[in-house]
Formats: sequence, structure tokens, C-alpha cells
Amino acid sequence: EKRLFARLVGMLKLCFGFHRFKFHLSGLLFAFSFLATGQNVELEKRLAEEGRKILEHSEYAERKKANLAFAKMLSEYIATEEGYNSELKPVTNMMRLFYKDEWRMFTWQMPDSNYQYQRFGVFVAETKRGIVVTELEDKASTDPQAIFRVLKPNNWYGAIYYKSIPVKKGRNQIFTLLGYAPGEKINQKIIDVLEVDGRGRPKFGARIFKIDEFMDKTLRKAPMRLILSYGAKYSASVRWNEDEKMIIMDHLSPPELRLKGIYHLYGPDMSYDALYWEKDWWHLSTEVKFNSRQNIKIVPPDKPTDLPKK
Repeated sequence: EKRLFARLVGMLKLCFGFHRFKFHLSGLLFAFSFLATGQNVELEKRLAEEGRKILEHSEYAERKKANLAFAKMLSEYIATEEGYNSELKPVTNMMRLFYKDEWRMFTWQMPDSNYQYQRFGVFVAETKRGIVVTELEDKASTDPQAIFRVLKPNNWYGAIYYKSIPVKKGRNQIFTLLGYAPGEKINQKIIDVLEVDGRGRPKFGARIFKIDEFMDKTLRKAPMRLILSYGAKYSASVRWNEDEKMIIMDHLSPPELRLKGIYHLYGPDMSYDALYWEKDWWHLSTEVKFNSRQNIKIVPPDKPTDLPKK
């Protein structure tokens, strides 16, 4: 504090010296801005350091300690105008979603004592009353009926979100979220729904999926979210295709029909499904064809390239 005060006095003298030490508001604001910027840089550096500890420290007690410090610092920082508007580029252990100036969401994960991932999140919104920060608690991931429930922040289905797709349900603005939740035997891709109320509080899940069957299960009522489960040794894609205006998904299946429902054996079968938005609902289309943008034009060389050198 003494150092900051001394720096402030020095800046004030520098700014006011040319005005015979008369009070000059712009100089005062400049000095405070200079100091605040330095503090923000230092805070983001500390966030980045704690974030790496969460993932990389060999001892669980230290990972847990780092996670508590990280969550506290992040929540306090993004509750300020500077933090809310910062992209937090130095912080590499988390994913972030931004929607205009209205809200931000940060999600990350930590290996527990058995090196199983626990997921954490913070949601922050700009409201008429100011910035509102809400912690997300991963407590619904083990609920077998979670796909049919609307979930509050203290009972969140934890995921690392990497995409937000805004859609309109009637007059309401809602957001379809694409997320990832890795596990020891089963990985999951989660297609969830975010709604934000007038107080800046989030809730997850909504009746916007008009689907009768998914992942070899018959759905007797409309789900609030979709969950794709597959073996941890496989990689599966769920992504938004801007050209087609669809969510394109690897179709997941077991190696044999008799193994249906044993999801740790599921993997991509080289076909694709898609969700398309129509009349306020997501609809499922199977065996879709789309431009993957991976077609490479083959141009034959003008002359052979494999001749021996002279």
C-alpha cells in the first residue's frame, strides 16, 4: 500500500507540475487508471498460475487449494467492470463464452484424488442493478433423470462449454450450449440450454427438443437436454455448422447390436446426425450429408517427382 501511495504521489506531481500544482482531474484519473491497469495485469497473472496448478500439481490437496483460490479470485475480479470486460487471455485452464455485453460464462475442471474430473463454473451477467456473479455447482451429473429436469446453478450438470448458439423460443432469447465432460470410462458431449432471467440468474434445460429417440433410447417425453455418451478411448464431434445452420454430430453406436446401451463401448460409426432449428424446436435428422470443408483438390505434378537424381 505504501508503494502504491508513493507511486500515486509521483504520478500526481508529474501530472500537476505543469499546472503549478493546481488540481487537474484528468491527471488524477490517469494516475488511478495507470495503477489499476498494473493491478489487473498482476491479478490475471496470479489467476493463470493458480489455474495451471489446478490441472498440473501432483498433490490433490494442492490442486484443491489452488481451485478454491482460483474460484474466489475469478468471482471477485469479474464482478468489477475491468474484470467483466477482460478477455482473461493469460488464463488457459478454462473455457469462456461471451454473449455481447449481456453475460459471460467460465467453466473448468480439476482432477480429484482419484484423477476423476470435477467440473466448476461461474456465470456473470450485466443487469440494470449491476454485475451479478453466480457460482455453478456440479451436482446433477450422476442423476439418471437429469435429461428431463430444469436445473438451477446449485444443481448444474457440469460441462466444459465451448459453443453457445442463440435461438428464439417464441419471444424468449435462449441459448443452446455445446459442452464436453470427459470421464475414466465414458466421455460425454452435452447439448444443454441456458436461460437468463431479469435478475441475471441462469437456469439450465428447456423443452426445445422434439425428439422421440436418441442414443438408442426411446424418449417418452421431451428432454431438457441431450447427452451423448461414448467410450473414453474414442473421440466424437459435436459442433455447430454455420453454413448448414445445424449442429452436426458423430453418430455413436456399439460394435454389435446386442451391446446396445453399454455406452463405454460406443464410438463413431462414420455417419452423422444433425439438429436443425425449425418452428421453435430442435429436430433430429439422421444420415446427414454436409460439406466438411476437408476436401483437398488434387493437382497432378507437371513431371514425375520420384525419379532418381543424376
